[in-house]
Amino acid sequence: MSAAEPLVSIITPSYNHAAYIEQTIKSIREQDYPNIEHIVIDGGSTDNTVEILKKYEDRLTWVSEKDKGQTNAINKGFRKATGDIMGWLNSDDVYMPGAVQAVVEHFQQHPEDKFVYGDVLAVDEHEQSYGIRSHVRQGDQKELVNGVNFIVQPATFWRREVWETLGELDESLHYVMDYEYWMRVAGHYNIRHIPVVIAKERMYPAAKTFSGAVTRMEEMEAVAKRYGGTGIPYNYRAEAAANYAVRGFKKLGSGHWSDAKSDLGRVGSIRPPLLTFLRYFGAMALLGPESISGLWLKKNRREQKAKT
Repeated sequence: MSAAEPLVSIITPSYNHAAYIEQTIKSIREQDYPNIEHIVIDGGSTDNTVEILKKYEDRLTWVSEKDKGQTNAINKGFRKATGDIMGWLNSDDVYMPGAVQAVVEHFQQHPEDKFVYGDVLAVDEHEQSYGIRSHVRQGDQKELVNGVNFIVQPATFWRREVWETLGELDESLHYVMDYEYWMRVAGHYNIRHIPVVIAKERMYPAAKTFSGAVTRMEEMEAVAKRYGGTGIPYNYRAEAAANYAVRGFKKLGSGHWSDAKSDLGRVGSIRPPLLTFLRYFGAMALLGPESISGLWLKKNRREQKAKT
């Protein structure tokens, strides 16, 4: 391995994503950077994911077996990884052309940086673009804990030193294991935003982020408190309150009065921004929690248009 071309290890966790994983693999194979180690950890898919992996196994390492979920799969992949630079790309996201080369060049030019993240295009399940994610910016641990997760996972890379020093992802977390890791990293290292579009993030109703509802919000709150926060980070309060309100009214309708009172009481204690809460609540009540993906995409498009 040439010092001028450090090995980049990329992990892809996968489960029944045959509709998307081939695009993910191709986006890595077609990078113009020559020294990439791609490891796919599949959780025993029952669709034709394995057939796709076999098709490309000349340039990737893969395993398909039952695991303990996405977080466990990512950790398993990184235990196998040997690269000096590390990152993971989920099986429904893709890298932009030249992304890995841009990251390597930044690390070479800035040896003091240990963790970097770039910009990301928001796309839906049909590849329609909604612009660059508008909330991505330079920030710090305090803002991650109390405000917003301004780091989008597929645009992140870090030096092996970070992983060896801080350890693996927290496998007790199902929805916000990346968010927790960013908080952990930001408490020990300077995190650096680079103004390069690194990836496309696919945002669609079936994505895990948008189906987690109250459970995801509870994980987020617990993680924020772990790092000194007082509750749900501000930018997620409207979404959290809407999730509790929807669940509360469902419990009310089914006669579970005590549980309903608890959920509806949380809506007030969260103190969400009112208009955003009403927008989220209306969408969720009519279309379910997964409808948040569409709201996020439309909001991103509006904010991008406002910038231009």
